[in-house]
Amino acid sequence: MENAGLDKNSIIKKSFLYVVFVVEIIFLFTAVEGFVKNQRYFSLSPDFAIPFALISLLTLWTIGVFSQTLNKKWEILIAPAILFISSFVFLSKFKIIEALLGATLISLYLLYSIQRTKDLSESLVKVKIRYSGKNVAKGFLLAVSALTALSVYLTSANVSSLDIGKWAADMMEKPLKDAVEKEYEKETPEEIKSLNLNSLKESSPQIVAVLNSFGINEMPANIALPESTTESITGTIKNSISSQVNKAIEPYKKFLNPTLALLVFGLLQIYNSVIYFIYSNTISIFVAFLKKTGFLKIKTVTVEKEILNI
Repeated sequence: MENAGLDKNSIIKKSFLYVVFVVEIIFLFTAVEGFVKNQRYFSLSPDFAIPFALISLLTLWTIGVFSQTLNKKWEILIAPAILFISSFVFLSKFKIIEALLGATLISLYLLYSIQRTKDLSESLVKVKIRYSGKNVAKGFLLAVSALTALSVYLTSANVSSLDIGKWAADMMEKPLKDAVEKEYEKETPEEIKSLNLNSLKESSPQIVAVLNSFGINEMPANIALPESTTESITGTIKNSISSQVNKAIEPYKKFLNPTLALLVFGLLQIYNSVIYFIYSNTISIFVAFLKKTGFLKIKTVTVEKEILNI
């Protein structure tokens, strides 16, 4: 009777962990969906970065605990199954076949990570989640990065319509304004009838470097100005740059979606390394708290070990 009570108590606790994991996945995917829809792929704004980091950290704590308490062989399938279902539901908003393939690969990778964690934890004499749980933690973060990158790739209609020229021009607005003011500081607005971009190249080489990065090596020597103010001069240059950038990248637009997806994946992996660093330095504290509350217990068992002998 006592063992049955302990088993029932264990089932309740594990069920609670998996329910928490499902809730965390929902919140995490909601944050990812907002990131993808906003299309601010290279700007981890606080409204995304902070919630994403906090939810990811909580999820890693949860995974770190239940990955160390897998008593039955079939238990290893629960978390990957949850991730598969949630990933498929999330990605199916874009494309069904790709969603099925992506969700399958992501969940299989998490399964592989959990199995490595289980094997490592069983080889240790004492519980060291910070060490044994690194595989499942890094595996989950990589899976989330892959899911986000895939969702960026699948939103091809929206991504293809991005005005890359405008984005490039907006990025250079401040250095352009500074360069214009420096170039024409000795002239009154009424005297400025056209803009000599060649002289701007000499006074502001950083602008040229950015233009060259987009494949633009030549610009019109003079641009007629409709109005005689610094703001209108800057705006005229921005419009010209936007037009030139869009013209330069037009032949390569078919590579835009996979390139963006890879860049987003790399950016999130860098960000996730910070999250993992925080996790690896806090998981021991979290486990100690759970042990103190009685949610987790340390049990000593005797095992048989196989060795080679001659």
